Amino acid sequence: MPTTPEPVEEKGYLDIASLFVEKGVAAALLNLRGTGGSEGYFGFSNWTEDAEACIRYLCSRLVGYKQYLIGFSAGGVVAIYEAANNPMVKGVVSCSAPYMLLSSDTAKTLLDKALSAGVIRGDGRPDFVDRVISESQYYAPSRWIRSIAPKPIIIAHGRLDELVSVKEAYRLFEAAAEPKKMLLFDAGHRLRANPKDIAKIIDEALSFFST
Repeated sequence: MPTTPEPVEEKGYLDIASLFVEKGVAAALLNLRGTGGSEGYFGFSNWTEDAEACIRYLCSRLVGYKQYLIGFSAGGVVAIYEAANNPMVKGVVSCSAPYMLLSSDTAKTLLDKALSAGVIRGDGRPDFVDRVISESQYYAPSRWIRSIAPKPIIIAHGRLDELVSVKEAYRLFEAAAEPKKMLLFDAGHRLRANPKDIAKIIDEALSFFST
Protein backbone atom coordinates (compact mmCIF):
# COMPACT_ATOMS: atom_id res chain seq x y z
CA MET A 1 0.00 0.00 0.00
CA PRO A 2 1.38 3.45 -0.83
CA THR A 3 2.47 5.71 2.02
CA THR A 4 2.40 9.10 0.25
CA PRO A 5 -0.30 10.62 -2.02
CA GLU A 6 1.87 11.56 -5.02
CA PRO A 7 1.24 9.80 -8.36
CA VAL A 8 3.72 7.08 -9.30
CA GLU A 9 5.51 9.24 -11.85
CA GLU A 10 6.57 11.54 -9.01
CA LYS A 11 7.88 8.69 -6.82
CA GLY A 12 10.75 7.51 -9.00
CA TYR A 13 8.87 4.86 -10.93
CA LEU A 14 9.09 6.84 -14.17
CA ASP A 15 12.86 6.78 -13.83
CA ILE A 16 12.73 3.00 -13.43
CA ALA A 17 10.63 2.64 -16.59
CA SER A 18 13.10 4.90 -18.40
CA LEU A 19 15.99 2.64 -17.35
CA PHE A 20 14.26 -0.34 -18.95
CA VAL A 21 13.73 1.67 -22.14
CA GLU A 22 17.41 2.61 -22.18
CA LYS A 23 18.16 -1.13 -22.15
CA GLY A 24 15.93 -1.62 -25.20
CA VAL A 25 12.92 -2.94 -23.27
CA ALA A 26 9.46 -1.42 -23.74
CA ALA A 27 7.99 -0.45 -20.35
CA ALA A 28 4.55 0.61 -19.15
CA LEU A 29 3.99 2.42 -15.85
CA LEU A 30 0.75 1.81 -13.95
CA ASN A 31 -0.90 4.36 -11.66
CA LEU A 32 -3.18 1.89 -9.93
CA ARG A 33 -6.72 2.71 -8.93
CA GLY A 34 -7.49 4.72 -5.84
CA THR A 35 -4.00 6.19 -5.39
CA GLY A 36 -2.07 9.23 -6.55
CA GLY A 37 -3.53 10.78 -9.70
CA SER A 38 -5.67 7.78 -10.64
CA GLU A 39 -9.43 7.46 -10.50
CA GLY A 40 -11.53 4.91 -8.64
CA TYR A 41 -10.93 3.43 -5.20
CA PHE A 42 -8.25 1.29 -3.61
CA GLY A 43 -8.44 -2.50 -3.41
CA PHE A 44 -6.42 -5.50 -4.53
CA SER A 45 -9.22 -6.71 -6.82
CA ASN A 46 -9.23 -3.30 -8.52
CA TRP A 47 -5.44 -3.33 -8.77
CA THR A 48 -5.39 -6.76 -10.40
CA GLU A 49 -8.05 -5.62 -12.87
CA ASP A 50 -5.87 -2.61 -13.74
CA ALA A 51 -2.82 -4.82 -14.23
CA GLU A 52 -4.75 -7.27 -16.39
CA ALA A 53 -6.16 -4.48 -18.56
CA CYS A 54 -2.65 -3.11 -19.13
CA ILE A 55 -1.27 -6.55 -19.96
CA ARG A 56 -4.06 -7.21 -22.48
CA TYR A 57 -3.45 -3.85 -24.11
CA LEU A 58 0.29 -4.41 -24.38
CA CYS A 59 -0.19 -7.90 -25.80
CA SER A 60 -2.52 -6.46 -28.45
CA ARG A 61 0.00 -3.76 -29.42
CA LEU A 62 3.26 -5.68 -29.00
CA VAL A 63 2.40 -8.94 -30.71
CA GLY A 64 5.02 -11.63 -30.21
CA TYR A 65 6.70 -9.89 -27.26
CA LYS A 66 6.86 -11.46 -23.81
CA GLN A 67 5.32 -9.60 -20.88
CA TYR A 68 7.05 -9.41 -17.50
CA LEU A 69 6.00 -7.63 -14.31
CA ILE A 70 7.95 -5.76 -11.66
CA GLY A 71 6.08 -4.67 -8.55
CA PHE A 72 7.07 -2.87 -5.37
CA SER A 73 5.55 -3.53 -1.94
CA ALA A 74 1.77 -3.90 -2.43
CA GLY A 75 2.42 -3.74 -6.17
CA GLY A 76 4.58 -6.80 -5.67
CA VAL A 77 1.57 -8.58 -4.19
CA VAL A 78 -0.35 -7.90 -7.41
CA ALA A 79 2.64 -8.90 -9.56
CA ILE A 80 2.95 -12.26 -7.80
CA TYR A 81 -0.77 -12.92 -8.15
CA GLU A 82 -0.73 -12.07 -11.86
CA ALA A 83 2.37 -14.18 -12.52
CA ALA A 84 0.63 -17.15 -10.91
CA ASN A 85 -2.70 -16.71 -12.68
CA ASN A 86 -2.17 -14.86 -15.96
CA PRO A 87 -0.70 -16.91 -18.82
CA MET A 88 0.32 -13.72 -20.63
CA VAL A 89 2.82 -12.92 -17.84
CA LYS A 90 6.08 -14.79 -18.43
CA GLY A 91 8.03 -13.80 -15.31
CA VAL A 92 8.04 -11.46 -12.32
CA VAL A 93 10.27 -9.31 -10.14
CA SER A 94 8.88 -8.82 -6.63
CA CYS A 95 10.47 -5.95 -4.69
CA SER A 96 9.87 -5.39 -0.97
CA ALA A 97 6.72 -7.51 -1.01
CA PRO A 98 5.41 -9.46 1.98
CA TYR A 99 4.83 -13.19 2.24
CA MET A 100 1.83 -12.72 4.51
CA LEU A 101 -0.39 -9.64 4.61
CA LEU A 102 -0.91 -7.70 7.82
CA SER A 103 -3.22 -8.83 10.57
CA SER A 104 -6.70 -7.33 10.50
CA ASP A 105 -6.09 -4.92 13.40
CA THR A 106 -2.80 -3.62 12.00
CA ALA A 107 -4.19 -3.36 8.46
CA LYS A 108 -7.25 -1.47 9.70
CA THR A 109 -5.04 1.08 11.48
CA LEU A 110 -2.89 1.63 8.39
CA LEU A 111 -5.84 1.84 6.02
CA ASP A 112 -7.69 4.32 8.25
CA LYS A 113 -4.58 6.52 8.37
CA ALA A 114 -4.04 6.25 4.62
CA LEU A 115 -7.65 7.23 3.94
CA SER A 116 -7.48 10.20 6.30
CA ALA A 117 -4.24 11.41 4.73
CA GLY A 118 -5.55 11.07 1.18
CA VAL A 119 -2.95 8.44 0.29
CA ILE A 120 -5.69 6.07 -0.87
CA ARG A 121 -9.32 6.67 -1.75
CA GLY A 122 -12.33 4.61 -0.72
CA ASP A 123 -15.84 4.29 -2.11
CA GLY A 124 -17.41 6.27 0.73
CA ARG A 125 -19.19 3.32 2.31
CA PRO A 126 -18.65 2.79 6.05
CA ASP A 127 -17.51 -0.81 5.62
CA PHE A 128 -14.86 0.02 2.97
CA VAL A 129 -11.83 -0.78 5.14
CA ASP A 130 -13.36 -4.06 6.36
CA ARG A 131 -14.07 -5.12 2.78
CA VAL A 132 -10.53 -4.29 1.65
CA ILE A 133 -9.07 -6.35 4.51
CA SER A 134 -11.39 -9.26 3.76
CA GLU A 135 -10.57 -9.44 0.05
CA SER A 136 -6.85 -8.86 0.55
CA GLN A 137 -6.35 -12.28 2.13
CA TYR A 138 -7.23 -13.87 -1.20
CA TYR A 139 -4.30 -12.07 -2.85
CA ALA A 140 -1.69 -12.87 -0.18
CA PRO A 141 1.59 -13.97 -1.84
CA SER A 142 1.75 -16.97 0.50
CA ARG A 143 -1.23 -18.34 -1.38
CA TRP A 144 0.15 -17.88 -4.92
CA ILE A 145 3.95 -17.95 -4.80
CA ARG A 146 4.13 -21.72 -5.38
CA SER A 147 1.96 -21.47 -8.50
CA ILE A 148 4.31 -19.19 -10.46
CA ALA A 149 6.59 -22.01 -11.66
CA PRO A 150 7.77 -22.77 -14.28
CA LYS A 151 7.91 -19.01 -14.82
CA PRO A 152 11.02 -17.30 -13.37
CA ILE A 153 10.80 -15.07 -10.30
CA ILE A 154 13.27 -12.64 -8.78
CA ILE A 155 12.72 -11.60 -5.16
CA ALA A 156 14.47 -8.32 -4.27
CA HIS A 157 14.46 -6.91 -0.76
CA GLY A 158 16.30 -4.50 1.51
CA ARG A 159 18.01 -5.99 4.54
CA LEU A 160 17.07 -2.84 6.47
CA ASP A 161 13.42 -2.77 5.38
CA GLU A 162 11.51 -1.03 8.16
CA LEU A 163 8.02 -1.90 6.88
CA VAL A 164 8.30 -5.44 5.50
CA SER A 165 10.93 -7.50 7.29
CA VAL A 166 13.58 -9.16 5.15
CA LYS A 167 12.37 -12.39 6.75
CA GLU A 168 9.36 -12.11 4.44
CA ALA A 169 11.68 -12.24 1.43
CA TYR A 170 13.30 -15.42 2.73
CA ARG A 171 9.86 -16.97 3.19
CA LEU A 172 8.88 -16.03 -0.36
CA PHE A 173 12.11 -17.45 -1.74
CA GLU A 174 11.77 -20.67 0.22
CA ALA A 175 8.19 -21.17 -0.98
CA ALA A 176 8.91 -20.35 -4.62
CA ALA A 177 9.89 -23.11 -7.04
CA GLU A 178 12.74 -22.91 -9.52
CA PRO A 179 13.67 -20.94 -11.52
CA LYS A 180 14.12 -18.33 -8.80
CA LYS A 181 16.67 -15.80 -7.64
CA MET A 182 17.04 -13.59 -4.57
CA LEU A 183 18.67 -10.16 -4.50
CA LEU A 184 19.35 -8.53 -1.12
CA PHE A 185 20.48 -4.94 -0.66
CA ASP A 186 21.69 -2.80 2.25
CA ALA A 187 18.59 -0.62 1.92
CA GLY A 188 15.23 0.07 3.48
CA HIS A 189 11.73 -0.44 2.10
CA ARG A 190 11.97 2.01 -0.79
CA LEU A 191 14.38 0.19 -3.07
CA ARG A 192 13.36 2.57 -5.85
CA ALA A 193 15.18 5.37 -4.02
CA ASN A 194 18.53 3.65 -4.60
CA PRO A 195 19.58 4.06 -8.26
CA LYS A 196 22.44 1.56 -8.01
CA ASP A 197 20.16 -1.07 -6.51
CA ILE A 198 17.52 -0.49 -9.18
CA ALA A 199 20.14 -0.74 -11.92
CA LYS A 200 21.29 -4.05 -10.41
CA ILE A 201 17.72 -5.38 -10.30
CA ILE A 202 17.12 -4.43 -13.94
CA ASP A 203 20.38 -5.98 -15.14
CA GLU A 204 19.72 -9.18 -13.20
CA ALA A 205 16.15 -9.38 -14.51
CA LEU A 206 17.20 -8.95 -18.14
CA SER A 207 19.85 -11.61 -17.75
CA PHE A 208 17.76 -14.07 -15.72
CA PHE A 209 14.67 -13.81 -17.95
CA SER A 210 16.69 -14.30 -21.13
CA THR A 211 18.06 -17.71 -20.07
